[in-house]
Amino acid sequence: MRISTAQLFQQSVDAMLERQREVADTELQVASGKRILRPSDDPSAAVRVLDLNEAQNRLAQYQRNADAAIARLDQEETALISIEHLLQRVRELAVQGANDTYSAEDRAAIAAEVREQIDNFLQLANSRDANGEYIFAGFQSLTQPLSHDGVGTFTYSGDTGQRRLQIGETREVAIGDPGTIFMEFAAADGGTTNVGEVLYDLATTLASGNGYEDAITDIDTAFGRIFDTRARIGARLNAIDDQKAANDAFDLATTQVRSTLEDLDYAEAIARFNQQLTALQASQQAFVRVQDLSLFNFLR
Repeated sequence: MRISTAQLFQQSVDAMLERQREVADTELQVASGKRILRPSDDPSAAVRVLDLNEAQNRLAQYQRNADAAIARLDQEETALISIEHLLQRVRELAVQGANDTYSAEDRAAIAAEVREQIDNFLQLANSRDANGEYIFAGFQSLTQPLSHDGVGTFTYSGDTGQRRLQIGETREVAIGDPGTIFMEFAAADGGTTNVGEVLYDLATTLASGNGYEDAITDIDTAFGRIFDTRARIGARLNAIDDQKAANDAFDLATTQVRSTLEDLDYAEAIARFNQQLTALQASQQAFVRVQDLSLFNFLR
């Protein structure tokens, strides 16, 4: 079979370029630490790596959601603890005001402190989170939830919704409670009342020189509702911690599987690199010899 000089040269060049490509690919593998540089290197493994990367991205988002949920629930719990302390103080004042040894002037002084606590309660009930959204407004997070007309009527402008965040593949958690927890609970004298009205009626009764023992019962009822809400918050925080631990464990397992698919075996790669480098050098030397096989070299 006749082989032209041009064909011989081209074959030699192609062989050298192929060896150079192999050396370059292996060098890039060693530099990156990855076995798969392009999908064509191992199509099935490349697809699995993409799926695992997507799974880890979802896990990272779930962890961010969990952290956001913890921050939001911590803020809510802090506000509720402050309201509990406020109610505890008001209960002490109500007990003092019901004591027959206190004069009308004493009760008036107590009433003044209770009125201050009304302002504190409104401020806490209208607490905002780090994003400037109202914590106790339900889905109406940009609307101030609780307002007072100054004469004893307290109005809730939020709704009963609970915002939720997904913290796992199949798990969501509520990140707040509506301000209805402060409203519409059974009053000691019948009917319903709310925290604001209890405080206002107590202050008004004390200012008139009388004690108001029913306020003690109403405060205990409000305190119990807030305590129950805090218990639910604690349960949610525990659930979030458990899910975060599960997410971390799954992320670690995913990382290990991905490592077996795409991480480079350095010992094998270095050995292969040396073999390829030797093959390239041999190809280059062969090309130098082939250059001298031209017929024109013998006609000179």
